[in-house]
Amino acid sequence: MILYQDNDWLAVDKPTGLATHGGHPGETGAVEWLALHLGLDAFVVSRLDVGTSGVLWLARTRAASARAQAIHEEGAALKTYVFLSAADSRARGLPDTWTRDDPLDDRPARTTFHRDPAPGPGGLVRYTAEITRGRRHQVRRHAALGGVPVLGDAEHGGAPAGRLYLHCAKVRWPGVDHEVEAPLPPSFAAAAGDAWLRDVALCRDRRGAWPGQVADCWRAVHRGEVAGLDVAVDVYGPWLRALCWDPALEEHEAAARLGPLLEAIGAHTGARGAVIRSHRQNPHQESLPGYTVVIGDPPPARLVVAEHGVRYGVDLAGAPHPGLFLDQRDARRRVALAARGRRLANLFAFTCSFSTVAVAHGAEVAFSVDTARGCLRDGADNFALNGLDQGGRGKFIQEDARRWLARQQRAQAERPDTFRPLDLVVCDPPVFSSVKEGGRFSVAREWGALAAAVAGLLAPGGVAVFANNHRGGDHVRYRDELREHFDHVDDLRPPLDFPLLPDQPRDVRTFWCRRDGDNATPDQRG
Repeated sequence: MILYQDNDWLAVDKPTGLATHGGHPGETGAVEWLALHLGLDAFVVSRLDVGTSGVLWLARTRAASARAQAIHEEGAALKTYVFLSAADSRARGLPDTWTRDDPLDDRPARTTFHRDPAPGPGGLVRYTAEITRGRRHQVRRHAALGGVPVLGDAEHGGAPAGRLYLHCAKVRWPGVDHEVEAPLPPSFAAAAGDAWLRDVALCRDRRGAWPGQVADCWRAVHRGEVAGLDVAVDVYGPWLRALCWDPALEEHEAAARLGPLLEAIGAHTGARGAVIRSHRQNPHQESLPGYTVVIGDPPPARLVVAEHGVRYGVDLAGAPHPGLFLDQRDARRRVALAARGRRLANLFAFTCSFSTVAVAHGAEVAFSVDTARGCLRDGADNFALNGLDQGGRGKFIQEDARRWLARQQRAQAERPDTFRPLDLVVCDPPVFSSVKEGGRFSVAREWGALAAAVAGLLAPGGVAVFANNHRGGDHVRYRDELREHFDHVDDLRPPLDFPLLPDQPRDVRTFWCRRDGDNATPDQRG
């Protein structure tokens, strides 16, 4: 994903769907992702649209950023884009090379186009476009004015498609002795092919090599990304795990129906085998018996995967859930960068991944609270995997999180002079559950009470991470209930391998909540 790096400049291969820069606190664009996950500070010197992939040129220092402005003004850099169009320039009487110099937004702009003589996929035509500086949507607007709108560019008359088929393929930059290139994304060859192959290629386009830079486990296909298959596919090292929600797909059909999809993903990831699990619920939100199908080599009973160097044990075939929520990767990283010297309470801790990463990054202590003894045992194993099981910084408490919070509230009221408030809390409750002593739990019903309890126990300057997976839940209501109790609430964008798809309900939400007393932003904290 990193194409070039020196003391002044950084070039990365940006995936489609990722903004150059986040538009609001908590939104992770390319710049924020690089800072969060790789510790690389960068300054935007030219942007790529959200849908555009390819070479994104960034400055490493403010001084370089200032020089970049002069480079653009002088026309000393050259950027080459590749795009697909359903329109043929020859049919419009244009030569194979032509130039548009229409002013854009009352400013001069010049784009040189070349028609690729080789036939494109499925009758589409491939073009290159060269610019020395970029105005807003310059290639897209000049292409549309020339009668060859970019495929997928509905804003400028392009034919509908699963992405904007525009890719910055090369950048020539003063002082760099070679052109910096980004290979064409997989979807450019599959744009007019079989629908499911095209969808799989688009999944790869949206991720690039970015998740694999920091973890050997990520989501290869999110629910809703492949038409006709209600499935998600995750990568765990050399194994794949598919979760299928299709009630019509029986066990004997699973391998035949999903096998080609898993084979296509496995060919790219080098998978040794795959596990297919069904996911069924009745109207009362209770899980119904499902099936497990293994293809290829069966995974070990306990597979160890890594994220940012921290190791976690997962069970791909035996347990209902592997034991690591991949959709909380960004939140775990933020917690890691905020953890040093802090006291963490990890409520509904499951297998204690937040506790593990917090202690690994210097937390004073982590209280992991969950009702399931087996989950806490797995959490203790995760501590041991990382050499964190000595020193007593991990506390594993088998208790309903609501009762644990109530105990802390009583202690705070009874001993206000000696009570030590919490300064880092993670609250990631299940959507529904049934607890022997606490009764039935519903996140929609109890969210506000949890927020009030956590806020009351949080030290000034403290941070709380709230998350849930209530697919189709009222996102605005969840956010606004938190805002009633915290001074600042940032709505974190899901990791890039959990894309927010049009016409699909949101099934992961995470909020970074702070009390006044600390001016750090969530990005500064991680």
